[in-house]
Amino acid sequence: MNTTQNKTWALVEAEAARLKRTLLADLFAADPKRADVLTLSAPHLIADFSKQRVDAGALGALGALADAADFGAWRAKLFAGEIVNPSENRPAKHWELRADDAPAEVKDTRARMAAFALRIRPEIDSIVHLGIGGSDLGPRLILDALKPLRVAGLDVRFAANVDGADVADAIEGINPARALLIVVSKTFKTPETLANANFVRAWGPAHVAAATAAPEKALAWGVPAEHVFGFRDWVGGRYSLWSSVSLVCAVGLRDGNFERLLSGAAKMDTHFRDAPFAQNLPALAAAIQMWNREALAHGSYAIIPYAERLRLLPAYLQQLEMESNGKGVSREGAPLQRSACAVTWGAAGTSAQHSFFQLLHQGVDEIPVEFILNAGAHEGPPAHRAKVFANALAQARALMVGKDSSEPHRAFPGNRASTMLALDALSPEALGAFLAFYEHRTFTQAVLAGVNPFDQWGVELGKEMASALLPALEGGAAPAELDASTATWVGRLAG
Repeated sequence: MNTTQNKTWALVEAEAARLKRTLLADLFAADPKRADVLTLSAPHLIADFSKQRVDAGALGALGALADAADFGAWRAKLFAGEIVNPSENRPAKHWELRADDAPAEVKDTRARMAAFALRIRPEIDSIVHLGIGGSDLGPRLILDALKPLRVAGLDVRFAANVDGADVADAIEGINPARALLIVVSKTFKTPETLANANFVRAWGPAHVAAATAAPEKALAWGVPAEHVFGFRDWVGGRYSLWSSVSLVCAVGLRDGNFERLLSGAAKMDTHFRDAPFAQNLPALAAAIQMWNREALAHGSYAIIPYAERLRLLPAYLQQLEMESNGKGVSREGAPLQRSACAVTWGAAGTSAQHSFFQLLHQGVDEIPVEFILNAGAHEGPPAHRAKVFANALAQARALMVGKDSSEPHRAFPGNRASTMLALDALSPEALGAFLAFYEHRTFTQAVLAGVNPFDQWGVELGKEMASALLPALEGGAAPAELDASTATWVGRLAG
């Protein structure tokens, strides 16, 4: 952070010291309009921050921090296609993939995907999608979230783990003569994905397609040219679900629904690009995340979707947030004085209530919670909709107000922060806006912390070491310089 940012951060810390022991209930008592003032809307979303430990003074300091961090300038650079990934000297134009005025090459790929879907569906009964990380988590979440809109009778399987059990499960019980294999890899050299792809190709699927930023490698691997769908290197893996990475969604969802997803995301892009900081839902949500993590020292937060169709959201956000902002140096390479993100974790409610909510309510540490609701129509028995809402609202209220008891084990300390965020429906448009909201929140957190959210060098070292150890585990010689523990385990596990 620069000198101005450090001075502004001192103001944030002063506000945090003032509010740290303030009762959330007292903040409501002091301002009868608090819930209205701290509820923001954006396309398809509404968020209530009134149960967060913030007030006008805290929000003013966070707004000043955003100004000191040049939030407006960095946002403008993002949407102008300028370099925002300095370590790789690249722009980050994932937002362009869903824009109404997308470049011709993007529109061409969209049209090719739609035409491929129409042509291939009558020839297949199943799809096996192979990818890992951003090549897996986004498409898997989309198809799970929009299951009612999937093509009837089409069995879609995913495999990401190089553990052979994953890919064995993915092909179990399906007919290769009626199967489509989709291989997704940005570089088309990801070891886990290629190991799985070679196994499945030997199994003999009738059709093979690929999504990659290295189309020449897919062609060399044997994918027909008309089945290779490219995307550019300015699309980061965890931001890539809007591209041909989601070919499985274009095929697996009924016609037009993938395009509806893109349309909803584009509307959130417009909101984020144009709204001032104080009314900007992703930006304000990012500031509150940083407030909780750095000003109030809450090391993690729990994301709890009270929608079973969004059960994969925590895993998706773990990659988006922690791979983007889990950095120890600034974009200029200087050591960070403060963390750029919290630990992200969670699971779907109501099941989570019978798992780790004990810790949330009565554990020593306060862990802020983000509750997610589908405010639209629900599947299944109509009466269940109200039950879902009752549980989510009750848990947020219980975290805030707590409960006194003469028996210590039955006492709830309360005064624990949460956000309530609702989609207007679990539609493709709302899901697109929702996922774009988190992308922009992650970007804003990076700006506030001064880090580059578009590289991921921390992923590389372990991959390099795995490549060096592999020959020894396959029966060859071990690397010359190994610590005693690793050397012992190589000897123990070598096959």
